[in-house]
Amino acid sequence: MRRRSRPIIIAARASALAQVQAHQVGQAMVRASPWLKVEYRWVRSEADRLQGRRLSEVGGKGLFVRAIEQAVLRREADLAVHSLKDMPADEPAAGLTLAAIPPRVDPRDALISAVAAGIDRLPQGARIGTASPRRAAQLLRRRPDVQIELLRGNVETRLRRVLEEKAFDATILAMAGLIRGGHDLTRIHPLEPSQMLPAAGQGALGVQCRADDHGTLMHVLALNDPATAQAVHAEREVVRQLGCDCHSAIGVLCELIEQRPLQLRVWLGSPDGRREATFTGEAPHKGLSHLVREAVTALKAQGAEELLKHTKAG
Repeated sequence: MRRRSRPIIIAARASALAQVQAHQVGQAMVRASPWLKVEYRWVRSEADRLQGRRLSEVGGKGLFVRAIEQAVLRREADLAVHSLKDMPADEPAAGLTLAAIPPRVDPRDALISAVAAGIDRLPQGARIGTASPRRAAQLLRRRPDVQIELLRGNVETRLRRVLEEKAFDATILAMAGLIRGGHDLTRIHPLEPSQMLPAAGQGALGVQCRADDHGTLMHVLALNDPATAQAVHAEREVVRQLGCDCHSAIGVLCELIEQRPLQLRVWLGSPDGRREATFTGEAPHKGLSHLVREAVTALKAQGAEELLKHTKAG
């Protein structure tokens, strides 16, 4: 690989977790090419500034992504690092490509609480802070007595609000963010997918660059993990084919379990968790695209389109 005279500039959100993720990508690139110089550009989006409102009211998770994409398109940066679950499942902005998906970290969600070690142990009527329709609906499906209240902010803010200020009985965060951020896991209780299916792409990073920037592409492609990429592309394709968005209460997970064929699980629910459509299936690696189509067909047969209309109307 030809040596590069100028540094590669990585753009990411300004949050502590996003900076850790960007540095991990930068460090991986330097390990592969020790002569490479890496710099960082931290970007604040409109969604970061509107912490008191639901993301669905201000443009969805895509707001986090678009501001960073624009920095790359304006050539203020060479590549962007995103939490893949924040990236809309449709095509990226014109001129950009999702060039690499590094190895995934634990995709599960986790319950954070000072009063209970699991969902079923929460006190009656517990106050749960979350801004996620997916997490809220799955919680209400299992515990219809709990009260769902808005809680946004970075990981540190949400941990403080629950564990120190006791403003909520619990919240739910992604295990991957807690692990990457080096947080104390003492009062963090992982939730198995049978309890709560994660968001499509949860635990994975997406690395974008300009499609015509072949020099950066060569450095970025080395970061790609084919197994992770195959799994999360399948998850995102389910979301795309169903037409889901930031309002949708949908969990999707594709994984290899004990050397068996790939397993795909999907849960789609109404905001109150009372109605659901589900799918579980397995396929060999080469049959994954067929399994995705099978999942979408099965979910539509269970009323997925009506569920999504109800979600958006609510």
